[in-house]
Order: sequence, then structure tokens, then C-alpha cells
Amino acid sequence: MLKLVFTMLIMCMAISNAAATVTISIVHSYHKEYAWEQSLTSGLLDTLPQNATLDHFYLDTKRLPKTQHEDRTKKALHHLASSRPDLIILCDDNAAKYLGPHLKNASIPVVYVGLNRNPRDYGLFPANNMTGILERPLLKRSLHSMCRLVNTEDTKVLVLFDSDSTSDAALYEAFKGEKSFNLGKVRVELNQFELLKDWQNALLNAKSEGFDTVYIGLYHTLRNGKGEHVPDEEVIAWANAHAPVPIFAFWDFAVGEGKTIGGHVLSGRDQGLAGGQIVSEILNGVAPAEIPPRSAKEGSYKFSIHELKRFGIRLPQKIREQAVLVP
Repeated sequence: MLKLVFTMLIMCMAISNAAATVTISIVHSYHKEYAWEQSLTSGLLDTLPQNATLDHFYLDTKRLPKTQHEDRTKKALHHLASSRPDLIILCDDNAAKYLGPHLKNASIPVVYVGLNRNPRDYGLFPANNMTGILERPLLKRSLHSMCRLVNTEDTKVLVLFDSDSTSDAALYEAFKGEKSFNLGKVRVELNQFELLKDWQNALLNAKSEGFDTVYIGLYHTLRNGKGEHVPDEEVIAWANAHAPVPIFAFWDFAVGEGKTIGGHVLSGRDQGLAGGQIVSEILNGVAPAEIPPRSAKEGSYKFSIHELKRFGIRLPQKIREQAVLVP
């Protein structure tokens, strides 16, 4: 009799656990090997329910040409229709821009994470079933504080980005289309490039054109003369080897020995952690429309000890006390 009761209890627990299991589909804008994608995913995995069944779809829009993005979007939508998830997570701008309008006001809750552009620009707000995390790189703040480490007087800084839509979104939100402006005594010039050789020439000529520092933004869609994608690790390694002036970064994946010095940077992990928290709220019964879109942690100081020494830069005590130092 006791054995029968015990067996029935085990069966009830199994049924209860099965009923509590949720399926979550995560659509990534980029490729699995991309450092930002890995960091963001780690944050999600640490906050999503342990009993959740997860599946991932990678749009791969940094490596694939824009002519193939529509086809990838169709495949992602087919994947979602087949998997029939209880909740969908859209990681970064391209996933939100391409898939969001198709999912808006449907029955499945959607959480976007790492959105650089205003969700209204993609038609995602307001929406009954959507909310998420906004990625807000503090570009102006970072520029102003880091440039002073190199030149305390009038400073001229060059900012380099690729021509990807994510770069467009980040720069628009930060600078509203301005390409040249002053931040106090800091003169800033922005340049975006599609071809690697043009991006490289801008960096090589930085010192001769009067720039004291260069900020490396996003560089993950640069292509060679044949139109082929150039791996991002090759781009940043080349920049490190040929930089005529100190180079800083806005995102943590570009910081370290053989990369950039660092700066006040954003982390993909923080985006994932914040996104996972919103998912938990929704699964606990809060309607997405009742959760306003919000920003994640506003970045932190991160520097490479090797690169600081290489360029002869000493951090002020106040910054050093707050900073994460890596090799």
C-alpha cells in the first residue's frame, strides 16, 4: 500500500513539473560565435526558469549580406510557427526590427533585449504583448571621461563604426545624426564605413589628421574588396597592431590585450540578466503591457592593464577604484 502511495506521489510530481514547463524561443540577431551574443545569452540563461525548454535561432545578420536578411527572417518565422513557444525573446535590433511587426499584438508574449533604437521606430510600442530592455551606450559620457586621460586640454577624437543598422541605431540615439560636434573641449568626429580598407585608412591617418584618440565602436560587418565578411577578431587585432594613437571602446568585447584600452563600456551579460528578469515577471502573471520598456545597467569601467601600460596611461584613483581590470 505504501509503495502504491509513493508511486502515485511521484507520478503527480512528474505531471506537475511537466505542466509547469514552459517553452521559450530565443531569436538572435547575430551568430552564435559573436562575443556579444555569447555574453547576452549567458545573462539570459542565468535568469530564465531552470525548467524552461529553450530553443535558439540565429539570424546571422552581421556576417550575411543584407540581401539575405529577408530570407533569414522568413525561416525564423517558420521556426517559431513550428516550435509554438510560450514566450519569444528577440535579441538585439535586427531580430526586433525584422520579426517584431509580425509578432505584435499576437497571443504569445514577446520580450526584446538589447534594443538600440526606440521601439516606436520599429512599430513595437505600444503593443499588448511586447516589452523589453533598451540598450543605451553612454557614448557622450564615455568620450568625455576617457579623452581626458590622454589630453587634458583641447582634445580631438575620432569615432569609427561600421555601416550596420545596429551602428546606425546606436549613433542616432546618441547623437541624433550629428557627425561632428563639441563636448566641452572635446572635438568629436564620427565616421562609418562599409569596407575594411576605408576603415583601416581612417585609423592609420588619425594622428596625422590631429586626433589624440580613436574610439572603436562596432566593426563586425566590415567587408573586404570582394564583398566578403571580415571576421571581427581580425579587425580588432589589426587595429591594435596599427593604431597610431590610444584606442578606446564602448562595448566590453573590444577590451583586452591585443584589442583596445577599454573605457566606460556596456556588457551583453547585463542586457541578458535584465531581459531574463522581465521574462520571469511575465511568467509570474504580469502582462507585458503592464511592464514599461526599461534600460539595463548603465555600463561600467573596464580596462586592459597591458594596453594601459603600452600607451603610458594612468587611471585616476576614482576611476581605478570602480574599474574592472583585465590582462
